[in-house]
Amino acid sequence: MAVQTTYSSTIRAGLPGMIVDMIPKTLISRTVQAAGGLAFGVPVIQGTADKAGRASTTGDTAAKLVGISVRDRSVKAEANQYSQYESARVMTKGAIWVTASVQVAAGDPVYFVPATGVWTNVATDNVLVANARFDTSTTGANQIAQVRLG
Repeated sequence: MAVQTTYSSTIRAGLPGMIVDMIPKTLISRTVQAAGGLAFGVPVIQGTADKAGRASTTGDTAAKLVGISVRDRSVKAEANQYSQYESARVMTKGAIWVTASVQVAAGDPVYFVPATGVWTNVATDNVLVANARFDTSTTGANQIAQVRLG
């Protein structure tokens, strides 16, 4: 068994779907509907069944948004996501880490791209997440940022 011999002077801030801190939050559960599963830190859209959730697709609107999927270390370590029929934790209020698809600044509004489920601060053809803001800034695309809901 190999032993770690080098250590970074810093640890990474977080991973998509990780809860940021201990501020009050609201977490609900949704059964993952799609066969492809549900990644961590992505928009969760109301499924066709009661209490079901799925990843976003073209045509989804803010009215269908349930929240953001929360990383759960107790699920199988396969593919970094919830599998179909698993119970996913979904944040509807609180602070969570996501991957910003573009450079964002603290205080920017939060949008998601329905076709891909990525997070952005760009309004054009995207869905505004009401009462949400980026709490941290990034220096480029595809970097981790904090989103505060509620």
